[in-house]
Amino acid sequence: MNLAAWCIKNDRTAFALFALILLAGMMSFVSISRSEDPDFTIRVAVIVTPFPGAAPKRVEELVTDKIEEKIREMPQVKNIQSQSMTGVSVVRVEFQHRYKDMGPIWQKMRNKVDDAAALLPPEAGRPQVNDEYGDVYGILIAVTGSEYSMRELKDVADNARDILKKVKGVGKVERVGVIDERVFVEFSNARLAEFGFTPYQLAAAIDTQNAITPGGDVIDGPERIGIEPTGVITNLDELRNLSLRLPGKDYGVALSDVASISRGYVDPPDTLVRYNGQPAILLGISMVKGGNIMELGERVTTALQTVESETPLGIDLNVFMYQPEHVERAVSDFMMNLLESFGFVFVVMLIFAGWRIGLIAGSLVPMAMLACLALMPMFDVGLQRISIASLIISLGILVDNGVVVSENILVRLVSGQDRYAAVTEAVQELWMPLMAASLTTIFAFLPIPLAQSEVGEYCASIFVVVTLTLGASWLLSLTMVPMLCYRFLKPKVITEHPDSMLMRFYRWILGLALRNKTLFLLFVGVACAVAIWGFQFVPKMFFPPNERPQLLIDFWQPYGTDVMETSRRAALLEEFLLQDPETKSVGSFVGFGGPRWDLTLFLEEQNTSLATMVVNTKTIDGVDGLLERADQHLKRTFPDASYSLKKLMNGPPVGAAVQIRLSGEDIPSLYRIRDRIAALLKERSDITRVWDDWGEWTKKLVLNVDQERGRKAGLSSEDIALSMMTETTGLHASDYREGDTIIPILLRSEQSLRHEPDRLVGLNVYAQNAGAGAWHSVPLLQVADPELVWQPSNIRRRDQTRTITIKADVAAGAFASQVLADVAPQIDAMRSQPDWPTGFFVEYGGEHEKSDESQASINANMPLAMGLLVLTLIAQFNSLRRPIIILLTLPPMICGITAGMLLTNAPFGFMAMLGMISLLGIIVNNAIMLIDRIEILRGQGMSVADAVYLAAQQRVRPILMTTITTVIGMLPLSLQGGEMWRPMANCIISGLSFATVLTLLLCPVLYMVFMGRDTRPVQNAE
Repeated sequence: MNLAAWCIKNDRTAFALFALILLAGMMSFVSISRSEDPDFTIRVAVIVTPFPGAAPKRVEELVTDKIEEKIREMPQVKNIQSQSMTGVSVVRVEFQHRYKDMGPIWQKMRNKVDDAAALLPPEAGRPQVNDEYGDVYGILIAVTGSEYSMRELKDVADNARDILKKVKGVGKVERVGVIDERVFVEFSNARLAEFGFTPYQLAAAIDTQNAITPGGDVIDGPERIGIEPTGVITNLDELRNLSLRLPGKDYGVALSDVASISRGYVDPPDTLVRYNGQPAILLGISMVKGGNIMELGERVTTALQTVESETPLGIDLNVFMYQPEHVERAVSDFMMNLLESFGFVFVVMLIFAGWRIGLIAGSLVPMAMLACLALMPMFDVGLQRISIASLIISLGILVDNGVVVSENILVRLVSGQDRYAAVTEAVQELWMPLMAASLTTIFAFLPIPLAQSEVGEYCASIFVVVTLTLGASWLLSLTMVPMLCYRFLKPKVITEHPDSMLMRFYRWILGLALRNKTLFLLFVGVACAVAIWGFQFVPKMFFPPNERPQLLIDFWQPYGTDVMETSRRAALLEEFLLQDPETKSVGSFVGFGGPRWDLTLFLEEQNTSLATMVVNTKTIDGVDGLLERADQHLKRTFPDASYSLKKLMNGPPVGAAVQIRLSGEDIPSLYRIRDRIAALLKERSDITRVWDDWGEWTKKLVLNVDQERGRKAGLSSEDIALSMMTETTGLHASDYREGDTIIPILLRSEQSLRHEPDRLVGLNVYAQNAGAGAWHSVPLLQVADPELVWQPSNIRRRDQTRTITIKADVAAGAFASQVLADVAPQIDAMRSQPDWPTGFFVEYGGEHEKSDESQASINANMPLAMGLLVLTLIAQFNSLRRPIIILLTLPPMICGITAGMLLTNAPFGFMAMLGMISLLGIIVNNAIMLIDRIEILRGQGMSVADAVYLAAQQRVRPILMTTITTVIGMLPLSLQGGEMWRPMANCIISGLSFATVLTLLLCPVLYMVFMGRDTRPVQNAE
C-alpha cells in the first residue's frame, strides 16, 4: 500500500494523526523525566569486616583471603580488590557488566560471605555487606547548629528524615555523619587495686544487673500473666549507684566509688562530616527509579519548609547539594543548543531549497523529534545530556529524507507529471532507498546498547533516540511530506536552478576524476594512509571533566594519622577555602569519601588519613582560579600532605587519570619498584601529583610476651591482649537502653593513660578468671617487652595478588594517553632488566583501561552491526559490488577527522568515537542515495558513464544540503557544548566536510571502476 496515496485520500484522518503526534510530543516534553546524566548500574559491592587490633598482614591472611576465596567461586565476578588495614578488612567486588538483574547476584554474594564468616577467627566481627554502593543521593541537606550537641542535631535530623521519607518520589533518606553515643565507665588501675577488682568483674557486675531476663509467667484463673523483674538500668544515676560487693567482704561500694561514669560519643569517631566548618549531619535523599528530579526537588523544598518550622532556633538546614539545579541548567543549555541547531538547519534549507520546500521539508524536523519525545518514555529514556545530544546528532540526518522526497516530487511536477501521480510515484520509488539509508545509520549505532560496559549503558539512549527519530523521519517523509507537497507545491512558479559557479566547478573536477581514475584513487589512498599515521598524534581522553561550579579535594595525611588530627588539619584547609571570594560552600568528609551524590563519582574507601572536600563555587569560570589558589596553599601550608584537586568527571567513574598497577607477593620488592616507577612520573612536567594506594609504612607497638613469665603469673596471651584492649580502646560491658535507642556501655581506663603510650608499660594486666583471694594483676613490663616496629599501613590486593597502584594527576591541557605513551616503554625496559623480580607484572588502569574496555565492548558487537548494515545494502541493490562501493567510501573520513582534531586540539575519546559512528551512517546514507539515482537512470536506458555523470550532478545539492545542515547543526555543540561535546562535534564537522567532498568524487569513480563495463540490465546486475 502506498502511504502517500492513503494520506491524500484520507487527509482529515491523516491530519488528525499528525495532530495527535504533535500533542503527544508536547505532553511528553512537559512530563518526561529529566536528569543531568543517564542512569547506569554500578555493579560493585563492598564488604567490611572488623578485626580489632590485628595488624594488616594478619587481617590479610585471616580475614581478607578467606572472603576473597569464597567470592571468587562466583562466575559473575569481574575483579576483586581488597584493602587490609589495622583492625579492618575492606573487600570491593565488581561484577561483569553483562548481568542486568543484580538482585540474585547480590543474594548469592551474601551467601558466600556467610560461608566465609564461619572460617574467620572468633575475634573478627561479622562481615557487613553493602550492595547499595551505587545508590545516588542527589540532594544533600546539612543539619548544623554550633550551640547544639550531636545528639540534638541527630534528633532534628531524625525528625526531618521521617518527614522527607513521606515525600512522593523519594527513594531513601540516609543519615551521614552521625557519631554514635557511648556510656563510658572509666577506671584507674590504682582504684581497682585499692578495692581488689578487675575490669572484668566490673563488666560482669554491670551486665548481670542490666540484663533483660524473663521471669516466666503464672496462671491467674483464665489469664496467663508474665513476670518481669526490675533492676534494668534506666538512667545513669542507677549505673553510678550500682552496688559492687568487695571481694571477701560482706559489704559493697557503689560503682561511682571505683570508676567515673559519663555519657559521650565514640572516641575516636570513625568518620566526621562538616559543613562550612561546623560539625554537621547530612541527610542524603535519593530518587525512586524513573522519577523526575525537577519535580522531586520542588517537593523536597516544600517539605523542608515544614521541617524548618519545627526546628529549634539556632539549628539550620542547609541545602548543600541540589542536583535539580544542575539538571535544569544542563537540560536548558542543551535544549537551547537544539533550538539553535534547528534554527540554523531551517535557514539553510530555505536558502538551498526555496521557501516552499524549505517549509515542507523543515516541518519534518519538529514532527520527528516530537514523535521521538512521545515514544522515549516507553524505552525508559528521559531528557538528559546524552539523549538531547542524540537529537542534535539526528537533526542533520533526518532532514535528508524530507529534502529527497520533496525534491523528487518537485522534479516530477516541473516535468509536467500529474500532481497525484508525481507524489505517489515518488514515494513508491524512494521508500526502499530511504529505509535502507535509515537502517544503515541505525545499525551503525547498534553496538552501543549491546556493549557490555558501563559506557555502553551510559550511552545506550543514543541508539534509542536515533532509532526513534530516524524511524519517525522515514515514516513522516512517506506520509506527511508528500501530503504537504500535494497541497502546497506550485510547479508553475518553480524554475530551474541557475547553473552556478559551484556546479560548473563540480562538473569540471568530477570529469577530471573520472578521466584519471587510477591517479585519483592513488591520491585518496595516500591521503588515507597519511591520516591514519597522523591519528597517533591526536590526544586521547576517555571523558572530560564536568563543567559544574564545583571543586573536589582529596586531602591525604601520612598513613596512620589519627582521624582527629586529620580533622584538625582539614579544618585549617576549610578556613582558607571559606575565605576565598569564589567559594560558596564547603562540605568535608573526614575518614571517608562521603556519600555518592553523583553517579560518576569514584569514592575513596574509609581511611583515617583521608579528608574529602566538595567546594561549591559561585561561578563555573571561577573553578580554575580557585583550583590554582588551593594548589599553591596546599603546597605552602601542608608540605607533608598528599592531595588531589579535580573537577567532577563525566561518564562512568575512573579515579586517577593515570594508574599503573604493580603486582607481586614480596612487599619490600613492591615498594622498591614502586619508587622507581613513581620517579619516572615525577620527572614529567605534565604530571601534577604522584601517589599510591599503599602509602607510607606505619608504626606498630609489638608486645613480645615472655610465655614462661606469663605462665608463672597465671596469664595467657589472650589475657594480655584483652587487658590492653580494655585499657585503651575499651571493653563492651553492657547496653544502656533509652527508649528505642541502644547505647553501648564501654569500660576503659582514664584518658591520660590512653593518650600517653610511654605509660602503657606500667599498666596492669588482668587475668580474666581470677578467683576469690587470687592475685588480680601484674604490671605489663613483668610479662612482656614492648617494641616499636614498622609495618605496611595497608595491604591491597587485586584478584588475590598483592598490588600497588601508582597514580598520577595530569596537568591542565595534558592527557593521560600521552603520559602513558611515554612512560610505558620505560617501564617495559625496566622489566627487561635482571633485577626485576620473578612473578611481578604491570598493568595499566585509569583512563587507559576504561577506554580500552569501552572500545572493546563496542568493537565486540561491530561485526554484527556491520553484517546487518551490509545485508541491508545487499538487499537494497540485490548486488555484491554496489555495497562494496559504498563501504569503500568510508575510509576517507579519517582524513577529515585527523586534520580536524589536530587543528582544534580536541582529544579523541568515547564521545568523539560516537561522532565517528554517526559519520559512518551519514556517509553511507549519501552513497546509497547517489548509487540509487545512478541505478534509476541506468534503468531508463542510459549508459553507465552518462548515468554516473548525471546522477552525481542531480544528487550534489541534496548531499551538500545534508552536509551543511549537519555541520551547521553541530556548531552550537562545538562552540557552546563544552569539553564533553566539542570533540564529538568537531569530529563530525571536520570528518563530514572532507568525506562529503570525497564521496561526491570517490563514489562515482568507484562505480565506474566496478561497474563501468557492465552492460547488463540493472535488474539482473550482481
